[in-house]
Amino acid sequence: MGIFDFLLGGNKQNHKESHGCASCAAADSCYSAHESVNQLQERMSQLGLPSVFDRYQAQQPQCDFGKKGICCQLCSHGPCRITPKAPYGICGATADTIVARNLARLTVHGVSAYTHHLEELCKTLKATAEGKTTFTIGDPDKLKALAQVLGLEPEQPVNELAKAVADIVLVELRKGADEPLALVKLFAPPTRIQAWEKLGIVPGGPLSEVRDALTKTMSNITSDPVDLLLTTLRLGIAAGYMGLVATITLQDILLGSPKLVKSAADLGILDPDTVNIVAHGHVPLMATAVIEAVNDPELIKLAEAAGAKGIKVYGSMCTGQELMQRNAHNRSGYAGQLGNWITQEFMIATGAVDLVMMDMNCSIPALKYVADRFHTKLISVSHILRMAGVETNIDYKPEKVAEQAREIVKMAIAAYKNRGKDVVIPVNQKPVVAGFGLESIASALGGSLNPLLDAIKSGAIKGVVAVVGCTNNRNGHDSMGIALTKELIKRDILVINSGCMSSATENAGLMDPAAAELAGSGLKAVCQSLGIPPALNFGSCVDIGRIGVVVTELANALGVDPSQLPVAASAPEYLEQKAVADGAFAVAFGLLTHLAPAPPVLGSELVTRILTKDVEDLTGGRFLVELDPVKAADAIEAHILKKRQALGI
Repeated sequence: MGIFDFLLGGNKQNHKESHGCASCAAADSCYSAHESVNQLQERMSQLGLPSVFDRYQAQQPQCDFGKKGICCQLCSHGPCRITPKAPYGICGATADTIVARNLARLTVHGVSAYTHHLEELCKTLKATAEGKTTFTIGDPDKLKALAQVLGLEPEQPVNELAKAVADIVLVELRKGADEPLALVKLFAPPTRIQAWEKLGIVPGGPLSEVRDALTKTMSNITSDPVDLLLTTLRLGIAAGYMGLVATITLQDILLGSPKLVKSAADLGILDPDTVNIVAHGHVPLMATAVIEAVNDPELIKLAEAAGAKGIKVYGSMCTGQELMQRNAHNRSGYAGQLGNWITQEFMIATGAVDLVMMDMNCSIPALKYVADRFHTKLISVSHILRMAGVETNIDYKPEKVAEQAREIVKMAIAAYKNRGKDVVIPVNQKPVVAGFGLESIASALGGSLNPLLDAIKSGAIKGVVAVVGCTNNRNGHDSMGIALTKELIKRDILVINSGCMSSATENAGLMDPAAAELAGSGLKAVCQSLGIPPALNFGSCVDIGRIGVVVTELANALGVDPSQLPVAASAPEYLEQKAVADGAFAVAFGLLTHLAPAPPVLGSELVTRILTKDVEDLTGGRFLVELDPVKAADAIEAHILKKRQALGI
């Protein structure tokens, strides 16, 4: 069995049909849904640099116990693996307990990462209100609206309001697990709260929830798989309303709410004649300051003295999506989005990237090897990120961010001086329309969501599906996500993307209004009348919260629970722990949630049955696991049609 059988689950034909890149003509050179990545994979092979694709192949065959979630290494008796010969761990734990416990622990990691982002944002908002940063309050109207919901007097001075809001959110983060989150009570649909109260899964402060979940998932504490699964849903709700909704709201207040903007994507946007800085990660705070710094005349002169024609900042992963939806329309120096996490080695392999600044997660250790081959400077801008190849750590400090940004730009200019002539930039680049969210959609529709509701009621748009999350090797880099998106829009189902899936569809050209030609007749007409693409860019992985806000508004407008709407979610190439937390939130929120590949739960028939069937009776949502994009689209469409019928539309 060759590499593509491993990457694509043995279905190379599906991969080819999903995108039709030129590299597919030579089957052994098609590793990704994107021709630019395939080209640079061949370059890395010629240079003797193993890539993420090569390392995936070297790991085959992978451990089946890990895939099924039936391996436990919590105590020194282990590791224990559940087999027909040994159906119990040494302590007596069953496959059901081990699988449910492992899933809860994965969710804990996701909640932790999201709340780390939120806390850093709160501190930055507070420091900005105190005049200690280079930032200003970007959306004072949203600040006043949030303040009023929180019970504050909205007519106070903006900076006083910002400090008060930041303090309230910090208190919410640290509340006890027995104190229900105010943001859940204030923002969740009442029908959802009733369902969650009945199950006892309305969360308290996320940090307390993380503490309790980690404690109960130690060896020999909680062994009840049902309780552990309820804990997972509870964690997902905490992540949804604090890690997602609170974070995007405060980020909008600080940096400005997204606006519709034209931009560009794919590796071909790299400019061989400029100093090139890549902002990679999930938190856009330092990157926003760097975009301000590259417009400094003094730094531009330094770059020109080094032989460059200017300085450009490129986005990578979620930080890039955040920059695109906020900065491309009003900043020079921002050049567009390169790709998602699998693209990170390949952007350096162009030889045209001078500095990569990394914040928080999804920066892979292998960056060192390709950066060492070229001249690229790797730096960390987060105190939680330390890795081989990073010799300089400029840990983000709100009060010092302007000075730190200038230092980063100077480092990039110094690295540019060492750039060799071995530069290979693919020609591929795609136009992108980005910046979608509740406010920008309503603005585009004349001030309300009514035209969207009318299109759904008339059947021009059958429903809405959020195709979100990561990308991975097992499904083929971006192949599953792109194929599913194409299938859905062909069936008149509007797609919303966020996270790494945003980069997938950007680089595939599906966020260009011209892609409406690929949609069914109803969706095509709607897109052409509004000048929008059939796949809407909602931004980064944290902007999944923005999707939740839109779904809530649609449910409120129709007077129904979210579980009754013709909507669904999909993480067609989910990868890591934050995606697990997102999935738990989506199911708790009442949505059919498609996953590929299967999460590590198949070792327990009980857990698998609860997550894919029984939980629907409790929350209205459930997981659907399907590796074939056409079959996944069939199931999602059937779900949407069933919901439409129940609503009488």
